[in-house]
Amino acid sequence: MVNVNTTAEAPSTSAPARDEQRKKGALERILIEIAWRTLWPIFWVIIRLLYRIRAVGVENVPAQGPALLVCNHLTWLDGFFIFITMKRRVRFLVYTPYTKNPVIAWLLRLGEVIPIASEAGPRAIVGALREASQALQNGEVVGIFPEGALTRTGFMLPFNRGVETILKKSPAPVIPMCLDRLWGSLVSHQGGKFFWKWPKAWRYPVTVMYGKPLPPDQKIWQIRQAVQQLQTECFILRREDHKPAHRQFVRMACRHPFRSCLIDGLTEGKELNFAKTLTGASLLAEALKPRLKDQQMVALLLPTTLGGALANVAIALLGKTSVNLNFTASREAMLSALAQCQIKTVVTARAFREKVKIDFGPGIEFIDLEDVGKAIPQWRRTLRYLQIVCLPGWWTEYVTLGLGSHRGDALATIIFSSGSTGDPKGVMLSHDNVIGNIESCLQAFDPLPHDRLLAVLPFFHSFGYTVTLWLPLVIGASGVYFPDPRQAKEIGELCKKYRCTLFVSTPTFLRFIIRRCEPDDFKSLRLLITGAEKLPRAVAEEFAAKFGITPMEGYGTTELSPVASVNLPDFKNEVIHQVGYKPGTVGHPIPGVSVRIVDPTDYSRVLPPGEVGMLLVKGPNVMVGYLNRPEATAEVLRDGWYVTGDLAKLDEDGFIT
Repeated sequence: MVNVNTTAEAPSTSAPARDEQRKKGALERILIEIAWRTLWPIFWVIIRLLYRIRAVGVENVPAQGPALLVCNHLTWLDGFFIFITMKRRVRFLVYTPYTKNPVIAWLLRLGEVIPIASEAGPRAIVGALREASQALQNGEVVGIFPEGALTRTGFMLPFNRGVETILKKSPAPVIPMCLDRLWGSLVSHQGGKFFWKWPKAWRYPVTVMYGKPLPPDQKIWQIRQAVQQLQTECFILRREDHKPAHRQFVRMACRHPFRSCLIDGLTEGKELNFAKTLTGASLLAEALKPRLKDQQMVALLLPTTLGGALANVAIALLGKTSVNLNFTASREAMLSALAQCQIKTVVTARAFREKVKIDFGPGIEFIDLEDVGKAIPQWRRTLRYLQIVCLPGWWTEYVTLGLGSHRGDALATIIFSSGSTGDPKGVMLSHDNVIGNIESCLQAFDPLPHDRLLAVLPFFHSFGYTVTLWLPLVIGASGVYFPDPRQAKEIGELCKKYRCTLFVSTPTFLRFIIRRCEPDDFKSLRLLITGAEKLPRAVAEEFAAKFGITPMEGYGTTELSPVASVNLPDFKNEVIHQVGYKPGTVGHPIPGVSVRIVDPTDYSRVLPPGEVGMLLVKGPNVMVGYLNRPEATAEVLRDGWYVTGDLAKLDEDGFIT
């Protein structure tokens, strides 16, 4: 009887408790909703005051019903940027310790985030994924950052398979997303620092891009590729805000006129600061202008020296297209390049022309820099220098130099292939291509103004033109210029003397360096990148053993302006290890560049990781086309994708082999 009565009494005592719990839960949700609607507009205004946010494709998120947002992860504020561009509430999966942080815990609670703690074991992770699945079943929008950590390298990290687990239990449309331009902001880890760095701009620009919905049966590698392609679209959108490299250089020279810029590796003590570099280039441009009046394309026959750098900048300041001739090619190949571009004038140096013994015959005029330089009076040099140092950058850019009409879609340069079979092909690269590749390199290599580049690659090489010429001029770094990459001993001495930190070379030249340089010649380097040919494992190991730095192999072509992928040193600290280097691969696509492996017989069929196929590349760095060859252009450019002609494969982490 006692047992029966006890059993009978249990429901009578527990039912009110359950009712009370439901009332408390409902009241809590009401209070959360009131607090959310009250505080959210304030938070929205604060974020909008600090950041200039551009939302693209928000209409791709369903107005009602479930959706899973899958986004890259750059900063601690990523979720907030998504919140303020959405009309619907998003429930994010958030690392559990953040929900216990007294500063932001209350805000995360208002957002009804789903805590997830990887260190708590599989059961806790499964519980969080189950809660996310339940939210989708309830018709809510769930957001996830499948990288599982903030990138410390600038590269997109591998995606975890929790997305597949959620979708398997609760099928819903997948909305790929990309946050762009946040790398380098105060709340990113660019430069190895979080927050404690100078802001680059007031109202920092941010792009939030939503892609087309994907079906829920997508594999994780397909979702990652979709996010990566959105990143490419974001980088292409940047063109609307960016000026050509030479205009950015002008502003940099006016902002930091006394910072070291060009260093001559041939002449002891010959060094130009940014103001002197702009002075020389702008006066050279004015001196050349009347002699190049009716010519849009101008050839340059110059080595990798201060004169070669100044001449290239001068041609850009004139709004003309530079054609750096490959003086290691045959005379016939150079004549073909001149004919294809209808060039009548070659800017050169008499001493160099006599050294290489090149004569193009009648109809081609040579302009020797020695003669042009002597004709510029000293008073003009002094006056221009004072203008650059004393007047604001906008005055120098728009009034003094008249660069306001120079656009990014104009041709910057034409770089010719070696022409080993038939006439050389001219690759047309726009200013947008060049600055797009520089921006990607900035996020990948993380070059800084105090860096010093050892510049030995020729300007007729796309890496020499984009990276060794324009990159340091745009970011305010300096370059040590030397004309012959085969003179390994001299290069090693220059690196040691000027304490260079960045070096770009090829495996062939590294072999010369291993044989002829001293072990401490390259101890100042923090990054050495190789390209143009396969880096043998033995060469990399021998170089690392002797000089204490491992060469990082990359991949690129002239048609890609040129960098497409690169290995970088791993990021490691006490608790985090992010892989940036995989020996035997050509690295990970640089930010803003997408790659895919397709069936060589059917480019529409994308192959999964591990399968070998044709490598396609898309990005802001993809060339305009081949000069006067529309059929050849159409053959290699397919809907914005460049068909490299190389067979390759991707691994699960996105590295290319």
